[in-house]
Amino acid sequence: MRLTTAGAQLYLSTSHITLVCGFLSWDEYLLRLRFVKDCAEPGTIEVRAATDILREYEFEGQDNWLLGEPEQPVPGECPSESGVSISDSHPPFEPPILAFIAAASTGLYHWHFHQADRDFFPSIPHGHWHSDRRRKLHTYRGWTYQEDRQIGRVSRDKIIALWNDDKFRAFASAAIQYYLVAFPAYVWPVVFNPRRLPRRR
Repeated sequence: MRLTTAGAQLYLSTSHITLVCGFLSWDEYLLRLRFVKDCAEPGTIEVRAATDILREYEFEGQDNWLLGEPEQPVPGECPSESGVSISDSHPPFEPPILAFIAAASTGLYHWHFHQADRDFFPSIPHGHWHSDRRRKLHTYRGWTYQEDRQIGRVSRDKIIALWNDDKFRAFASAAIQYYLVAFPAYVWPVVFNPRRLPRRR
């Protein structure tokens, strides 16, 4: 038995109101979105809205996101701990770039994440490949891009490890806050709370 369109619309509306008022936890809200996605009429606005939010905030998904193999970094060639560094390779007359470099254990130490990056694509924050700034990493979904063309995907475990890193979480929060203040007209992909980070796993 399918959830009617009117029923799905009412369920989403009341769920959103109870979330905003603090009567519903974020995890319970995501469970309700999954219910709408699975039980409402396919192709409706309600299903598309629920799917878009789930895609942005959950690491699970219907797409085949591989777990990947644990990375074995070469000793001495990559950082044992994550940290922030100041890049001296910046264009003339522009300030140095403050960059977050992930620990070797995440498998993402080749990616640099720039603070106060004016570019919103593909996510805020996003990674730049250490030797090619045009190659980018979506920090929520793991997709990699060459300029605006999708070229691959890193494993789910690496993205989870990145978001489990307290230093990266602090760095990401600062990047999001910067964008909220510097570009108030920017339309965020998810309308509820761009400051809400993916939960630790």
